Amino acid sequence: MLKTVLIQEAIREARKLAESKLAEGTNADEFVEIAQADGFKIFVTAGKTIDDSALSFHENPRDVFMWIIKGEIEFKFEDESKTVVKSGECFVLPKHLKHQCIFKKLTIAVEGVYEKGL
Repeated sequence: MLKTVLIQEAIREARKLAESKLAEGTNADEFVEIAQADGFKIFVTAGKTIDDSALSFHENPRDVFMWIIKGEIEFKFEDESKTVVKSGECFVLPKHLKHQCIFKKLTIAVEGVYEKGL
């Protein structure tokens, strides 16, 4: 059976989760799953970084696709380079690339990951 999703509802839910964290004074990076098939998952994510002093470099065990719907994310890498991804842009973050991600403003995105076998 084909499952359909109202993307605006998923965005509202992710935003509500993020705003709840922000109201507590903590960074927000919240996910709402909207689809999955054979290990591939798609999420709507909402986030904002209010304190980047505690962020550490990390890596993902899988490639991550992300399309920024609203806002922007600044990526910092171990070699001290930076990349800012803005609304309307998309990218694939390669697995095992060590990075920090800073949500410069409340950011809404669609993220896809293949998690089978992890």
